[in-house]
Amino acid sequence: MSKQDPDEEMHEDTITYVYVPDEGLYGTIVTQGAWASMVKYYDAGVEYIIELPNDEFIIVDEIGIGYEGENF
Repeated sequence: MSKQDPDEEMHEDTITYVYVPDEGLYGTIVTQGAWASMVKYYDAGVEYIIELPNDEFIIVDEIGIGYEGENF
């Protein structure tokens, strides 16, 4: 058994999956803003990161990912 070092913190990231109807593709949000967000998706093996107004994609699912790290 190990005890967590008091200097280590538990961090959690959220991955938000989206559907972009205009492109007909699924992607993830890189950064989310109030009116527009940066969305990453792949088409024919090419990665695209584009800025889209929030009303031009549909949030499909959010997954929380927790990990332990040192002084992030």
